[in-house]
This record gives sequence, C-alpha cells and structure tokens, in this order.
Amino acid sequence: MAEKFSEFGLALSGGGARGIFHAGFIQALSNAHLRPAALSGTSMGAIVAGFYAAGVQPSEMLKAIKVPNIMHLRSWIGMKGGVGSLDVLREQLEKHIRHSDFQNLQIPLTVSVTNLNTGKNELISSGNLIEAIIASASIPIVFMPVKMGTQYFVDGGLTLNLPAKCLQKEGRLVIGVNCNALLEDEETYDTFRNVVERCLHIGVQNTVHDQVAYCDLYVKSDQMKKYHTFEFEKAQEIFNIGLRAGEKTIPKIEALLENSSPA
Repeated sequence: MAEKFSEFGLALSGGGARGIFHAGFIQALSNAHLRPAALSGTSMGAIVAGFYAAGVQPSEMLKAIKVPNIMHLRSWIGMKGGVGSLDVLREQLEKHIRHSDFQNLQIPLTVSVTNLNTGKNELISSGNLIEAIIASASIPIVFMPVKMGTQYFVDGGLTLNLPAKCLQKEGRLVIGVNCNALLEDEETYDTFRNVVERCLHIGVQNTVHDQVAYCDLYVKSDQMKKYHTFEFEKAQEIFNIGLRAGEKTIPKIEALLENSSPA
C-alpha cells in the first residue's frame, strides 16, 4: 500500500514569466480545496509563493503581474548604473502584501537566494519578506543585487532553483513544481539577450536535478519551452497551462493524502 501523508508542501521554481505557471497550478489546488501546509520558492516561484502565503488569491496575483509596467522589460529594469532595479516589483508586493514579515504569513514560507559575498545558497524563512523575495528575483546582470545586512544577494536560481529538501517533514508530501522546460532547440543564438538567457536557463536548470529526489511528486510541462523569461504579455496563456497541469495532478495528490479518496 502506498504511503499516506497528512499534509503537503509546495516547492515552486524560478523561471521569470514562466513562473506564472505556478499561479495557475495553485488556482487548481484552490478549486479542489487543497491548501499546502508549507511553501518554498525561488525568483518568480518566490513571488507567487509570497503572494499566496500572504493570502492573495491566484487571480489577484495575475492582475498584479499583468499591470502595464510589469508587462514590459524596460519598465522592470528602469536603467540604473547600467543595471536594472526591481522597483516596480517592490511596488506590487507592497501593495498586495500587508505585512512584510515572514512571521505574519498565513502559510510558512522559505525563500531561496544566492549570497554574492559567500557564493552560497541561503534559505530565508524569517525577517523582511519583501526584501527576501526581491533578492530571490534579482537576475544577475539584468538587476541590481539586493543588500541585506552587510551582504549582497541575487537570484536564488543560480544555486537552488527548486528548494524542495527544506520542505521535508515526517508525514508531509513534498510536491515540486518546475515551470521550466530545457530542451534541445534549433534557435540561432546571435544576440546578447538570447545567449545570456539561454546560459542562465542552462545553469539554473542544473541546480534542480538533486532536488527532484526530495519530491514525492514532481510536476513540469514541456509546453513551457516556448516561453521566454520576460514574456509577461503571455501571462494569461501561461496561467492557463499551469491550471490544466494542476487539474491533472489533483487526483495524484488526493490519492496520497490521508482522509482523501482518489478522484
């Protein structure tokens, strides 16, 4: 007989606009009255997890992400010394998350960041929530690093893009959701942006492999291969793919949870 779990945790990967997949996936969980006991996330996964842990529903997340300023890369980066800032993201987080401390969240959350000073990954689950999320989403080269205390932090995807192990607990089902699909392609890499994005994608995806072993359920979609990091204009499309993936996963989750029957 398969092991039964009393609760589940949800680990959400980074992936830029592709991370809107997570909001759709959570919408499916919500429709099925399934609520995670714990969350973890990196970059856009941290943004979605932060919103949800603070009580923001997926449809509202989508509205926040689709505001005109966030739909265009030039508004995200707002050139600053040759590198962008995440002031637009900060505005949306502060608007939708009333309390900026981890301890005030409705669901416990862990955020993956990369410490530039030590060169190591760090998992943050206390302190200033908004600063941790912004640090986790600060893609190197594109965005300025975030200073917390005396050290500087950037995108957690560089070192740990799917923080699943941190969710492990006796009796807890760990679900990892990876919004990326790194497949062989025939694209011509002859622009700076294409090369940088592909290199980051390769490096980030290589941090996922070890974490998959800590997932009782691992969810991904090959459909995500066609979306680029800053294609926020396709937010609704990506959301719908995540929603469908969540609906397909619901029976598997229910089959593994106590007091729940397979659909």
